[in-house]
Amino acid sequence: MAQRNHFPSDIATVLLAVSSLVNLMNGLKSEEITMEEFLRRHELDSKSILVSVKIPDWDRIMSISLGTKMKLLFETYRVAPRPLGNALPYLNATLMAKISRCASSNGMVVGDCRFAFGAYGTKHAIRATKVEEFLTGKVPSVDVLYEAVKLLRSIVVLDDDTSYLAYRSSLAAGFLFEFFSHLVEGNAESPNGYVNGYSTLMSPARHLDHGKVSTLLTSGKQEVELNKQYHPVGEPIAKSGAVIQASGEVVYVDDIPSPTNCLHGAFIFSTKPLARVKGIELKPKSVADGVNAVISFKDILGENLGIKTGFGPEPLFADDFTRCTGQYIALLVADTQKHADMAADLAVVDYYMENLEPPIYL
Repeated sequence: MAQRNHFPSDIATVLLAVSSLVNLMNGLKSEEITMEEFLRRHELDSKSILVSVKIPDWDRIMSISLGTKMKLLFETYRVAPRPLGNALPYLNATLMAKISRCASSNGMVVGDCRFAFGAYGTKHAIRATKVEEFLTGKVPSVDVLYEAVKLLRSIVVLDDDTSYLAYRSSLAAGFLFEFFSHLVEGNAESPNGYVNGYSTLMSPARHLDHGKVSTLLTSGKQEVELNKQYHPVGEPIAKSGAVIQASGEVVYVDDIPSPTNCLHGAFIFSTKPLARVKGIELKPKSVADGVNAVISFKDILGENLGIKTGFGPEPLFADDFTRCTGQYIALLVADTQKHADMAADLAVVDYYMENLEPPIYL
């Protein structure tokens, strides 16, 4: 979905950051490419199959090649309208970096790093390669992160028609700063006297000359006592079925194999809001592709009834006249769903619109 339909996938962003490998099969040919290459490609054709996604064992890689002198930092970030629900994110990110103790100072040096950002209006998640190259070999400080954030803003560029433009852009910068903030706290002071966003009191006389006294950042805390009168109403609960859905064990209708000799249907819809239906014609090609029958109101033995509402009964199929655009005219039945959908799209409805009052548009 992330590669073909440009779905803002959280998983694709994670797989991109950890340097996953995608195994593809096309006929008898097998191919292994990086997740970054896979997302950039055009959608797979009908002959290609995604066989597997290989995630490197970073714990094993670190223990073999780097020993105990280097640590691996890994964090995922996601902000959405409903953080605990199933809403699509405003922005998601996965940040990973190897760090080690600096030999010339008390700080930590950033080694190999990978930053992936997605769901901000692009076709797929991307890696901030220029930011990775900029931070590699540097000791995180406010000055360094400030330059990294400026570079990131030039990479994570949103289209003008993207909703919450400024907010999404600020999220990317916030994720990067939060990821390295604990390293900045332990490192030496930056040359301009700024650490963690506030001015240090390096030279009190300098501040007094300007008639201002520097102040440190303050924090606040608010505790709200909930009303227990309607308990447990209002309590956060786990979504029913969340575990089975997230694990991939839930069975959907499309996962159920079709029985033997099963037929599939596709509706033919009206394209006219008010017209007399004279007939339906199927192109010869669609008839040859497994079409079994076309069912309309004439084939119903009983009443042509779809539903009953407070406004009265509604027909299942349009009879002699269509009542709105998109009304069911007929059901096309074929041997496969693909054949049914294709034949329904190719069906030609013969309308007669003379001597009819103009339709009412709402």
